[in-house]
Amino acid sequence: MSNRLPSTQTTQVPSLPAERIEALHGRLEAHPVHPTRYCVRSDRAATTAERQAISAVAERLEAELAPWSNPKHVDAVVSRIFIGFDRGRGQVDDDQGVTVAEYVQAMKGLPLAAIVAAADRFRSGTTRLPWNWRFRPSPAEFAAEAREGVILVRTRLLHARRVLDAEVFEVQTQAQRDAVSAAFQAHMQQVPTGEGPGQHRRETPVEVRAARDAQVRDLVERLREAGRGPDIGRLMAHLDARKPPPQDGAPSP
Repeated sequence: MSNRLPSTQTTQVPSLPAERIEALHGRLEAHPVHPTRYCVRSDRAATTAERQAISAVAERLEAELAPWSNPKHVDAVVSRIFIGFDRGRGQVDDDQGVTVAEYVQAMKGLPLAAIVAAADRFRSGTTRLPWNWRFRPSPAEFAAEAREGVILVRTRLLHARRVLDAEVFEVQTQAQRDAVSAAFQAHMQQVPTGEGPGQHRRETPVEVRAARDAQVRDLVERLREAGRGPDIGRLMAHLDARKPPPQDGAPSP
């Protein structure tokens, strides 16, 4: 069992205060089409430098959420906590190794960064969950406090990703809207109306029906005119002459 804490320092990267990320997240609006996405006006969106910093913060938060892989690291964190709660009161656990193993088992699968942060809150008395500071936390209390820290980190990571993935849209000014309206009116003036020379307009169903009725009336009138003269008689006689003679036994018309 070792009292040496593992190093949690990482390479220095550009960062951004959590308050600034929350402020940018508060500017997001619900996407009008995708219910799970967000959008933001261009004049309220994060700058290029801020996006780079937020990307670095998101990578760091993702690393903090990785579960611990070496039980000795958790052993060192718990052992440091025991120093203040037991040795300061003269209560040295003879079987401390077995006790620490219980804490390690209770915090299986939790991120090491969350365990270290929970230990700091226990040490300073600023825990997120109720706890009697006169006694050292039980394995269950320690694990529950660490999970509270995980919730906070996941929330911060979610907000950072929303800011990075938000769709940026432009807001039209009054001058731009006037320009679009003028362009539309100019286009409508150039659309053919069917009234000028060389322009054709599609007829409506009422006009098509009226044209057909006029054609039928004209045809009937022409037939009437043809029936008044000798032409209709000669046409009927010509048709009768072209009929074949009736066969034997066949009834005559």
